[in-house]
Amino acid sequence: MRHILPLILLCTALLQLNAQNVDVTVQSQNVALMDTTAVVLDPAQMQVGSYPSVTETYQIPSFDLYDHYWDVQHLRSRLLQIPFANDRLMLILVQSANNPFEVPCVFDEVVLPYGPTKKGAFHSGVDLKVEPQTLVKSCFDGVVRMARPYGDYGLLVTIRHYNGLETVYAHLDKVCVKPGQIVNAGDVIGQTGKSGNVSDYLLHFETRFMNECFDPEMMIDFDNETLVRNTLVLSSADLNIVPLDDVGTKLPAPKPQSAAKPPVAPKPVETVKETATPSVSEEDEQENIQLQRAFDGEEEYHIVQKGETLYRISLKYGTTMQEILRLNNIQNADHIVEGQRLRVR
Repeated sequence: MRHILPLILLCTALLQLNAQNVDVTVQSQNVALMDTTAVVLDPAQMQVGSYPSVTETYQIPSFDLYDHYWDVQHLRSRLLQIPFANDRLMLILVQSANNPFEVPCVFDEVVLPYGPTKKGAFHSGVDLKVEPQTLVKSCFDGVVRMARPYGDYGLLVTIRHYNGLETVYAHLDKVCVKPGQIVNAGDVIGQTGKSGNVSDYLLHFETRFMNECFDPEMMIDFDNETLVRNTLVLSSADLNIVPLDDVGTKLPAPKPQSAAKPPVAPKPVETVKETATPSVSEEDEQENIQLQRAFDGEEEYHIVQKGETLYRISLKYGTTMQEILRLNNIQNADHIVEGQRLRVR
């Protein structure tokens, strides 16, 4: 009998450990919607850095594209209409010297990839094996949307970037940013830990577009710690879209979007058709121009067509090449490509 009791205690301890070693899954993203209590971070977990903060809504990345969705409490609380063109969306990740890329942290390996797990759940990001208190950095320039404890994610930071992408950094031990702060690629936003539903030191990292997650390894080569390529092409099949009421919480439907004035990002988000698609007609081009007007009706955008030059575009809108370069923060007039969205006013 005295040999059986230690065995029972050992089995119980192993079961508890296994229960703790569970990472976040796609079902976890809506869990905090049921939590209506205010969240206050422990001061020991929040030593806010001296990063500048946005003061006007136009400084929020892709504010119009997201239909003015800027939720600092929930990772995903709305379904948004994604602006596919023939079920394709192309995002330019790094343009000239603007918006550079940094890996989120120093890590040993990817220990859990994106996708279905052996237990039948769906893992909504990648888990990177890290050492305790490893510095975590923003992958691109952007603005912090969330910095708070969030269910299975533990202490979490979400950053929206200027091309409309969002990156999520979870299981942190400490954070040094707060919602609304402007960060650059490589800026420290916190440090790794094992908060949330894990027992090992991990960085859970997600990539999202308009609230929906996709495989980070479509964008980042973690073996070489570089971007796979400078353009990211997404289709609807790449996004894992889960109903908002999966955890029993129904939310209001998103505000219907007018066909005449859809949301448009304040900085360019490039949406193009597949390369095999013929060039659009002049009538379609004019329709595209109307569809790219900003939400407030003052800004105007143009999608670059095959063979167009910046000079030709400037004449078309009665402006100058220099003004278009300034509005889009582009240094070289030759660095425009077919399908690129340019602000012209």
